[in-house]
Amino acid sequence: MGLGCWALSLWLAVTWLLPGSPWGPTFSSDGAIPLVMARAPRVDLYFAYYLGQDRFGAWPFLLARLIGGRDWAAEGLAAVLIAATWTSIFPLAWLSRQGVVAVGLCVLVPLVLALPEEVRPYLLDISQPYGWQFAMLAWTWMGLRGLMEARTRPGVWGWGMATTLAAALTVWISTSSLPSLVVFLGVEVLRARARGLTGWHRFAAATIPLVVGGTFERQLRRLYHRFAKRNHGHDFRTTVALDRGHLWENLRQVTALLWTGPVPLAGVLLVLLGIAATWAVRHGRRGWSAWASLSEPGWLALGCGLAALAQLPLLVAVSHVRLNAYSLRYLAPAHALALVALGVLVLAWLAARVSEGVLRTAGALAVAALAVAALIWRGPSEVKPDSARARDAALAVAQVAPGRLMMGGYWDVYQLAGLQPLASQLLPLPSPEEYQRTPFFIPTMKAARDLVWVQPTEGESPPAPLERELHGVKFHREPEPWLRVPGYTFWKYVRAPGP
Repeated sequence: MGLGCWALSLWLAVTWLLPGSPWGPTFSSDGAIPLVMARAPRVDLYFAYYLGQDRFGAWPFLLARLIGGRDWAAEGLAAVLIAATWTSIFPLAWLSRQGVVAVGLCVLVPLVLALPEEVRPYLLDISQPYGWQFAMLAWTWMGLRGLMEARTRPGVWGWGMATTLAAALTVWISTSSLPSLVVFLGVEVLRARARGLTGWHRFAAATIPLVVGGTFERQLRRLYHRFAKRNHGHDFRTTVALDRGHLWENLRQVTALLWTGPVPLAGVLLVLLGIAATWAVRHGRRGWSAWASLSEPGWLALGCGLAALAQLPLLVAVSHVRLNAYSLRYLAPAHALALVALGVLVLAWLAARVSEGVLRTAGALAVAALAVAALIWRGPSEVKPDSARARDAALAVAQVAPGRLMMGGYWDVYQLAGLQPLASQLLPLPSPEEYQRTPFFIPTMKAARDLVWVQPTEGESPPAPLERELHGVKFHREPEPWLRVPGYTFWKYVRAPGP
């Protein structure tokens, strides 16, 4: 029953939540970067992270390239992301250790991922790390639990190596995972101690995966900075420092964000804190015996709730969030974790008070409803108008100028390149004054005899300049546009003759 809910909800998600669809994330130039990475003829150390920055580990795109080759489309990568995010259900269900709650999680987690506006646009967007991060946090937590409970040497080594790999991938995808990983380790140590595990050896062993994973990512990032500086003239380093002088303003802005949306994170956290306070008043005096009697869903809710809270001080302390206008996306992982924590407590409450027959009936009805939805709702019949216009323009210019260099604004060149077939994809390079994520195309531009310049057009737009100097090379525009389509004009620039 649980697997049926999982599979049907996954089918609905990959049908309705793809980029450009009315319910899916907007496909922008940021979303096209993973496609540029997966399709590149060759990769090097610069591809270890999302191009042009060091905050988003690129192993999912490298793995997709290794397994599926280079011919990826946005819909394909998005489907892989959705499927990977949906796998978080399995470790969370395993951690719950109750059949009814585990089955309920197969309904709860898809709802958390697919419905809230505070979660869906960010966790299921290929331009963001949060979906991969959420799934890998769950798998790493499962590994920590298995390592704590292993009783044989092969078991300890097996769980230890699996957890180390999961922790390394989790930190590589985003170093902001570290506070949540430390919380999960602390919860597992507390749980093991409450249930009679003594001796420091096992507790020390459980810290090794986190230390190794963090050290691996740190060394990889150091090599990445050195390689990027040597080959592209910029190390693409994110400055992470205490945001002195802005902490009060950061606290005010993040607090306001907590109350944003129809299901505000602050409200969910206050409910969780109220439940925790009630439990502490009723059972706190019992000491270790109270912790020993805490149910498995209780431990799961405790870990998710504390992991959500652990994300918040980081958002207040570092300048990166302020410099990116306090975007709501930074709260998405914490929001998802908090909703799962609250949902698990509701499921445990229902399991204790509702008969098993009623719960089975409810589960069967959920499977039937999802099956009917999958049969009736075959996917949206149209895409967002902006996405449709961009796709038409991308395909049109790919037909007349396949494989050529395409320059223009950041938000145009990458988006259009990501919408083109691999066989005729143009090479995207923003104008020199804009942020460069593909500096490896600059030598190609300097050697090019001509290039395509994309100009977004709204109403009566003036023609592009007759002459441009791009990275020290002069180009002249031809008198007439190469191509005009709704929303865009494409100009052909020819290299100026030498002196």
